[in-house]
Amino acid sequence: METDMPVRTRRQMYAEQTRLALLDNALDAFVRDGYYATSIDAITSRTLVSKGALYRHFPDKKSLFLELFTTLLHEAADRIDAAADSLASTPRGGGPHVAAACAFDFAQRSLDDSAHRELLRQAPEVLGERTYTELDDKIVLPPLVRLLETLASRGELADGVPVPTTARLFLRALCAANTIIARADDREAALAETTTALSLFFTGITA
Repeated sequence: METDMPVRTRRQMYAEQTRLALLDNALDAFVRDGYYATSIDAITSRTLVSKGALYRHFPDKKSLFLELFTTLLHEAADRIDAAADSLASTPRGGGPHVAAACAFDFAQRSLDDSAHRELLRQAPEVLGERTYTELDDKIVLPPLVRLLETLASRGELADGVPVPTTARLFLRALCAANTIIARADDREAALAETTTALSLFFTGITA
């Protein structure tokens, strides 16, 4: 049986293209110049739209940043979920390596991916520590807890590890590592040092 699919009008498609272009250009500006140095005028002029067009999609500049940051967190959560899913086909004993690789991939992005690095670095100040932490805990923490719980069920965590608290601490450590790398004069050296510290943390909780 055929299902009628909603047909988008040309105006709706144009509006969506405009919205995505505003996000892309805002991201470029936030990464290059920083949130506070980026004006609404800079975003609209680069997108070739009026301020009114921007305000039809976003109430203010912060809402642009919030959507970009939330998207980044969902991407991180998806990578953690994928790591947890991959444990089903990973021989027992290999789980910690999968989890560690996921953590190190997150840290590596702080060096290789300027959008990842800058959005994470700027988010606490732009959004406020409370909102920043609440978003982390809502989006990224659940899959991280699931990953550690899966390791525990496979006997790959040390006895007595409090999984929810450990996941929260590890998440904060990953975010702090990003800040350290972002602010370092030598980012490659900072990455090496933070991944060493993260590996010691992770070794301490594995069986």
